[in-house]
Parts: sequence; C-alpha cells; structure tokens
Amino acid sequence: MFTRDEFLSKMHVEELDTLLFRGEALQMGLPRVFGGQVLGQALNAAVRTVEDDRKPHSLHGYFLRPGDLSRPIIYEVDPIRNGRSFSTRRVVGKQRGEAIFNASISFQVVEEGLSHQFEFPENVQHYSDLPNDFDRAEEVGNLINISAEQLRSYYLIFGTDILETRTPNLESTVLPGEYEPHYGFWFKFNDAIGEDPITHRTLLAFISDKALMGTAIRPHPVNFRTHKIIGASLDHAMWFHDEIRVNQWIYYHVDSPRSARSRGFNRGSFYTADGRLICSTAQEGLIRVVGERET
Repeated sequence: MFTRDEFLSKMHVEELDTLLFRGEALQMGLPRVFGGQVLGQALNAAVRTVEDDRKPHSLHGYFLRPGDLSRPIIYEVDPIRNGRSFSTRRVVGKQRGEAIFNASISFQVVEEGLSHQFEFPENVQHYSDLPNDFDRAEEVGNLINISAEQLRSYYLIFGTDILETRTPNLESTVLPGEYEPHYGFWFKFNDAIGEDPITHRTLLAFISDKALMGTAIRPHPVNFRTHKIIGASLDHAMWFHDEIRVNQWIYYHVDSPRSARSRGFNRGSFYTADGRLICSTAQEGLIRVVGERET
C-alpha cells in the first residue's frame, strides 16, 4: 500500500496559494480514490484557513464523481463566513477542472454548555480481548478463498505501524449472511502520528468512511464478493463533539436504520475506551445489485 510517512504526508495537503491546496492520491488497491481520503484532505485544507481557537464541529460533504487515482486533487476553499463564534468554509475538490467533492465545514470557538450522550453500546468485546485484524487476515481470507494481502487491501486492514484495527466477529464482514444491521470495530493509529490536533481530526475523517456504507448490506444475503454491486458513497456528514485523540483506542459503532430505492442509510458513533462519545457520522450510499458473480 504505502509507508506511514507517505500516508501522513499525503493526508496533509500541500498549500499552493491562499485558499488553494493539492492532495495526492493514496494507492490502497481500490479502483478509485477512497472517500475517507477526500474527507480527510478537505478537512485538512479547511482547518488551515481558520483561527486556531476555532475547532470543526460539523462537516457535510457530497461525493460527486469518482476520484482518479492517477491525478492529484485540487481543493479550493471558500471562506464563506467569519463570525464572532462560528466560521464556515466551503471546500470543492476538483480533478480535470470538474468537481468530484463538495463540502461545507463549520467551526466554532470552544464553549461550555449542557451535556449528555448516548451510552457506550452494550456487549461490545473490549479491544484487549480481541486479536489484531492484520494478523487474522490469512485465516479470514481462507474462508472466501482469497489471500491475506487481498483481504487487507479490500477491507482496508493496515499494518500496525500505521493503524491497528480489532473487529469483533470479523468473519461477518466477508461471509454473506443475514446479519443484524449494526456492528463496529476498535482502532488506534500509531503514536508516530504526533500530537498536532489537525492530524488527529484529519485521520478521524479518514477512518470514518471505513466499513460505513457496507452496514446497509449486512441484513441481506449478498456482499461485494458474491454479487456484482454498484456501490458508491453519495454524501457524508460528521459532527465533532469533543477533543479527538486517534492514537488512543476508539470504538466505531455503525448501524443502518433503513435501506430502500437502491440507497442505504448508515450512522456511526465514535467512543473512547472510557465511554465518551466524541464524534457522530451519517452517510447514504448507492447500492445496486446487478447480478451474481461467477464462482
């Protein structure tokens, strides 16, 4: 895939001019640019155009065209508003002069106020009781007759020098069945990512797109290995509730309340190991089942 230094370098976009940035594509073994990369790079560009006392509290993005892996993405940031407490940025990602992604990102000066949250999901295995997904790749890959390398690439399982993931019932992500429309995984980025809070928010946006869309497929006896499925993220939203430290263990709980009309709706919640809800996500994805794959 890529080295840790390459990953961190490419997730921090290059500033070309005032409000203009360039992001290079990560080669992840996918046919097009991973949506989480675009989310993270767009947020990274926008964060660098606001005052340090303003933190992102919401992101609403639309995926407009597939991203071309052979070309950089140019991010144009529009400083729509700078208020006393809030700032708003519009970010457009372009390739070949056409928009592939559009987002509105809002920032707020940190304030104190009323506080409550949904509690940590029940009956979730603790990360300390779970094996590393990278180490399980060969065992799980054998269940569907693919190599460990193919499984790691297809399901975005990275080496622990970049990102460690531990998934309860990892088999259910690859074996077709009729599962409950919810699951989750633990993750932690390597300490080498450093302490810059911009990096931590950028990488949370990156990981927020992992496995989210597939949640809407879980209740159905199909998956991307058994059937030809046209799948694409249509939009993606994030709400940042608290400070983000992605080099500490975080549980990403995802569910799908509804799928219909060739679209699946998915939600996600990021919890720290001590139970704090630090970020929420929502996404709708295109899911068209066009036929079975040849065995």
